[in-house]
Amino acid sequence: MTPIVRSIEPEQVSAPDHSGLPHWQLRFLLRKLSLRRGEHVILMGTQDLGTIEMLALAVGSAGKVTLLAEPGTSEAACQSLQRELSLLPQVHVVAPGPSLDTQQCDAICILPERLTEPYEPLMDQSWRRLGNGGRLMLTLPHGEGNQLHSAIECANQKGFVTRYRRNCDKHCAWVGVKYAAKW
Repeated sequence: MTPIVRSIEPEQVSAPDHSGLPHWQLRFLLRKLSLRRGEHVILMGTQDLGTIEMLALAVGSAGKVTLLAEPGTSEAACQSLQRELSLLPQVHVVAPGPSLDTQQCDAICILPERLTEPYEPLMDQSWRRLGNGGRLMLTLPHGEGNQLHSAIECANQKGFVTRYRRNCDKHCAWVGVKYAAKW
């Protein structure tokens, strides 16, 4: 049997994607979302193909990955991205703006470029879209701990409960869980 060889210094073998985090860090953080086969996850942020593939593999062919396009993205650009992702049938690109789809989901992944102040509208939108027990992941590159702390405070006020939090020399990340009270 051949042993699995892992790189000791992964930053030498993986270049950062558009979100400012190398793929090995994103892979590590996406595991903290605890995605299962058949779940629906929404990705907010740069549509990096590596990140999209990781999410699609995590939810499998029975799951669904919805990419929320950046504000200002044209319908033609969304259709072009959808054609690029034709090998991943569980991935759907949604144009910005109102939609008839309720987009209820099991997890939301917010990459650094979409995590901007004010945080209240983003947390409200996440709370409405997530089902009970749904997970919300916020990520930032190293050195953005104060920004992440402010976003976490806003999420906690909304009702998210902290499941995972990390602020190290590589990245800042937080995963919260929505527990809606049933009275």
